[in-house]
Amino acid sequence: MLEKIKETIEQLSEKDAKTWLRLTLLRLDQLTKIDVPKEEIIEEIQHIVQIIDHQPPPRTNYDMIHIAGSESTAGSLKVGLERNHKVIGFWEMFDIGPLGDSSTRQEWLQDHINIFEDFFEEEFTSKFKKAIEELNHIPPHFPVILWTADNAHEQIFHRYILHHLRNSDNEVVLINATKGYGNLPLSKHFVPAHSGEIMPETLKVIFENESENILPINARNQLSDEWLQLKGTKDLLRIWKNEEIQGVPEEYIDQELLHCAQKVQRDFAENDFVKATRIIGEMHGQLEGEFNTAFLEYRLRTLAFEGYFKIKGIPKSMRHYSVRLKDREGEHA
Repeated sequence: MLEKIKETIEQLSEKDAKTWLRLTLLRLDQLTKIDVPKEEIIEEIQHIVQIIDHQPPPRTNYDMIHIAGSESTAGSLKVGLERNHKVIGFWEMFDIGPLGDSSTRQEWLQDHINIFEDFFEEEFTSKFKKAIEELNHIPPHFPVILWTADNAHEQIFHRYILHHLRNSDNEVVLINATKGYGNLPLSKHFVPAHSGEIMPETLKVIFENESENILPINARNQLSDEWLQLKGTKDLLRIWKNEEIQGVPEEYIDQELLHCAQKVQRDFAENDFVKATRIIGEMHGQLEGEFNTAFLEYRLRTLAFEGYFKIKGIPKSMRHYSVRLKDREGEHA
């Protein structure tokens, strides 16, 4: 089996290999959370390898367009759907940063979010512009499937897209992957907050169940207007709560982050520093992915600069530094 996996991986492009690795790790994480027997996990890995091995070559002619708010979701859709479905994936984080002016937004992200330091032009600006260009060239007769889920980023994202398509004649189907997943019989053990957490074959089932629900023009207009309202706010952090997008202060999770750091630090000797990645990973799991890791790192770094932590290393990314809570006399508790 190992040799078969190696042979299959060698035939993949770097981009496809990363997509399949992410999907495999995601699937394994889901299976271990619901205590699936080891034998079934092995069968699942073999199933994934078989799917990879039988992937047909990409098509250049399409008759349906899917739009996703993350490259993760886009990758899953490309794997799960038929070859006549074109998928456009966006690289964004609409739950954080200013929304009003694009240059102000880019400046804020560059100044506060470490992930943008080295790859801003390539990973953010260029990819986003390319996705917009694809969006602008959708033929008017093609139906558009717009994916969302119960989290702030994807909720804001689909409003942004509907505003961008406000003058288009394309029919739009809006699919909430969280709710679509909840309607399936297998949904009892897992509630995905993000569409990218759902396996490709399950996204296909959700699409088949929801594909006829065309969004009425009045609903499209309302959601488009809501994007304009969001652009007018000054919030730098937004959450999805009680079925609505809510702006909250930047320090909204700071106390939970401090408590989490204290808990993680108890696993170490008194004077040891804790890797930032360990705290952020623990916090991300504790909050069930509600906040992205880039924002969690920004808040951890901010708390360190404010004197709540001692810091070792250079905080140019979460991998490059460690922290220790200050708990001695004259320092923050």
